[in-house]
Amino acid sequence: MKFLQHFLFPAVKGHASTPCMKHFRLALVIFVSALGLARAQDEQSRQPPTEIPDFSNLDEYIYEPKSTLIVGFRFLSGAKTQFSGHGSLAAPEAAFDATTANLSRVYHDGTVSPDARTAGRVDSSGNPIIDSVSGVQVFDPIASDGKTNTWSYQNATQALPDSYLAFHTYSAAIIDNSIQRTDASSAAGVDVSVSRDMGKLFGSRVSWSLIAGVSMNDITAKTTANVQARLTTITDIYSLDGQVLPVAPYSAPSSTSATVVDSAGNAVLNADGSTQTATTDTSVLLNNAPLNRQTQTAVDSTSVTARWEVKGAYYTFRAGPALWIPVTSRFRATVSAGPAVIYAGSTYTVTQSYQPATGALITDTSFDTSSHILPGYFADASLQFDLTEHTGFYAGAVFQSAGSYNQSLDTTAAHYSTKVDFANQNGLRAGMTVRF
Repeated sequence: MKFLQHFLFPAVKGHASTPCMKHFRLALVIFVSALGLARAQDEQSRQPPTEIPDFSNLDEYIYEPKSTLIVGFRFLSGAKTQFSGHGSLAAPEAAFDATTANLSRVYHDGTVSPDARTAGRVDSSGNPIIDSVSGVQVFDPIASDGKTNTWSYQNATQALPDSYLAFHTYSAAIIDNSIQRTDASSAAGVDVSVSRDMGKLFGSRVSWSLIAGVSMNDITAKTTANVQARLTTITDIYSLDGQVLPVAPYSAPSSTSATVVDSAGNAVLNADGSTQTATTDTSVLLNNAPLNRQTQTAVDSTSVTARWEVKGAYYTFRAGPALWIPVTSRFRATVSAGPAVIYAGSTYTVTQSYQPATGALITDTSFDTSSHILPGYFADASLQFDLTEHTGFYAGAVFQSAGSYNQSLDTTAAHYSTKVDFANQNGLRAGMTVRF
């Protein structure tokens, strides 16, 4: 400082400052003053440093899952079903008249067809005429003699005294008015639902939520019973004209083949050197038209059987509130209830069977398919154990009730109906939960 004072204001005795030095000192004073003023302004304009926020006084934020996915099975008692109606079993064979000769007739226990007998063609000397291509004797149809060698029968009970034979056609009309009732089989189906937590109930430990879900279960109901029916039997009687009836079952024609020999007893050869043969018909002959026809009717309760079956599936859509009641930190109970809607689709099948006295079983099967929407309600009660904050298992009881529907089956052979009732079903549910 003293140097600066000495430099700026020298005090040398006997000497005066020169003009140049005076100007220099003035310039230096102005420069130093300007530098100090600029520094002061810079310090005033400088912003204070940014401070780091203090979060120590804030509460910690924790996300709590509000939604729950519930996946499991729903085991329900079967729907109640009942069956009723009437049907008929027509004769499987086509109708034909009983008087015209030499027709093709098909019965339930045999056949009678036009005569197929032939006679071997011979030359003027009585020798067989041989076909040059096939090498066998040529045969021609014989003139009708009222008999046929082409027929068959199945059962020994068809034989009648005095060499007569009975052939039958059968039909049945079901006249049973009873109603058959049975419950469909219980079935387990897939169950999926979602719930949304709505908070505590009146400030208590109990919370409530809204839940919506869908489940699918099968419909399987069937029953079989003998039914009362009016049986009609048409019997055509044929004559064997005193011949012995072959043992059942029997089918004609029948024949044998023999080697053709000349007058010397030597085998006759064909042009290619092969032995000529002749065929002889050995069939037991039957009249080619019925002697008479009889029609009988009877009411029977053991020969005709009906089998009813309903098979399908139904979806249950449900929604409503649920209460969650904590028991321990991981164990809690839940109760839910609300409206439900059932969408059901089913196939209704009826099989009618008639076992006549002779011949095969006569059957007829008819079916119908339909779908229905039914309103109802549900109530569930479960216990849940939480494995972690997000997953758990549950098990409990279920109840649901809905309406019923009727399904009809109308064909030329069947007029039946069924009622499927979904009232008061109960069962079990179990599965796992995932909170998110």
